[in-house]
Amino acid sequence: MRIKVLAFLLIIFCACGRKSTNEKYNPGLVIKIDLLSKSGSEVTRLSEFAANVEHIPLETTGSSFMGTVRRRIVKNDNKIYIQNADELLCFDTDGKFLFKLQNKGRGPEEYTSITDFDISSDNKIMAVLSSINRKMLVYGISDTGFIFRRSITLKDPAPWRASMVPGTDKVFLAIAPWTGTEPTLSLLINIVGDTILFKPNGYKYNMVRERNYMALNEMLVYTINNMVCFKEEFSDTVFCINVKDNSFKPRMIFDSHGTLSTPEMRGGSETSADHTNFIANIFETSRYIFYYYGTSITRNKILFDKKTNIKYNLDIESKLKDDISGGPDFNLEFINNYYSGGKLFSFVEAITLKKYVASEDFKDAQVSDPKKKNDLEKLADSLNETDNPVLIIVTPKE
Repeated sequence: MRIKVLAFLLIIFCACGRKSTNEKYNPGLVIKIDLLSKSGSEVTRLSEFAANVEHIPLETTGSSFMGTVRRRIVKNDNKIYIQNADELLCFDTDGKFLFKLQNKGRGPEEYTSITDFDISSDNKIMAVLSSINRKMLVYGISDTGFIFRRSITLKDPAPWRASMVPGTDKVFLAIAPWTGTEPTLSLLINIVGDTILFKPNGYKYNMVRERNYMALNEMLVYTINNMVCFKEEFSDTVFCINVKDNSFKPRMIFDSHGTLSTPEMRGGSETSADHTNFIANIFETSRYIFYYYGTSITRNKILFDKKTNIKYNLDIESKLKDDISGGPDFNLEFINNYYSGGKLFSFVEAITLKKYVASEDFKDAQVSDPKKKNDLEKLADSLNETDNPVLIIVTPKE
C-alpha cells in the first residue's frame, strides 16, 4: 500500500512538472536579467525568432510623399501611423494613404515640432507632444482625419516621451534628467491635463562639471500586453503602470553588478570607468526582450527569450537575413521607435528593393515561404523608383 501511495504521488508530481514547463510565460512575473552574463549564439536570421514577415507598399501621392526622417511607427488594428519629420501620416494595413496631420506653426492649435506621439488603443485619440513650446495637443481620430480637441500647457521641465496607457484616457510622460534637479522623471496625466500619478525623482545630482550632455535615449518607454513600461536613467529597474490602482510596479530588473552609470558620475563629482554601463534601449514582445547596452568602448545588442531564459547576441549593425521571404536584410532598429503592438518595423526604399529583387542574391535565396518570395518579386516590379518606401513588418514568435 505504501509503495502504491508513493507511486501515485510521483505521478502527480511529474504531471505538475510537465504542466509548468508547458505554460506560457507569466507576464505578471518580475523578469530578472543578468546584464553581464555571457550570451548564447548570435542570431543572424529572421526565422530564428520571427513567425512572419510582411512587405507593405506605402501609397505615394502628393500628400503622402515621405522623406527620410521617420521617427516613430504606431500600428493599431487597421491603421498604421508614421511620424515623418513634423507630419503624421495615416495608412491602412494595405498601405493605402488615408490622411495626415500637418499643423506646424505657433498658433493655439499648432505645434512648432513633433517630439513624440501616440494613439489610444481604440484608435479614437491621438496625443502629440511638442516639447519645445511645452504643449501636448489632443486630437480625435475619425475615418477621414484628425480633429483638434485641446492643447495642454505643460510645466517645466518639459517631457520628451509620451505614451497613451491602453484602455484608458491617460498619457504617460517621461522627462529627461538633464539638470539633475527635476522633481520627477515619470508622470501620468489624463487627456485634459490633470496629474494622476508621478514618481519622485530618486536620481538627483549636483552639476560640478562645466557642461552636461543631452540624449533622448535616457527615457526608455514601450508598451507590452496593454501595459506602458519605462526605465529611468541610472535605474536598473523597468516599471509598468498598473491602471487598476494607478501605481508603478516593477516589471524587469537588470543586474548590472554595480556597473551602471550613477547620478554622481553624471554631475561630475565621481569619475566613470571604462566598464561603466548604460542601457540605451529596451523593447519587448510577448516572448522576447530586445535591449541595447554598453560602455564607452563596447556596444551590445541582445535578444532575450523569456520562454527559455536564454540570451542571444545580435549583430551590432542589426542586419538580419530574411530567410522567410527572401527580402533584403531586415534592419532591427534600436535608435528610432520602430516597434508597436508586439511587432517590429523597418523600411526599404523602393529603388533599393527593385535593385535587390533583380540581383542574383535574391534569385538564389533559399526561403521557408516561396509564395512570399514570389509576391515580393511582383511587388518590386509594380513599384516606381521614386515611390514611397516599403514598410517591413516582422511578427515575432509567441
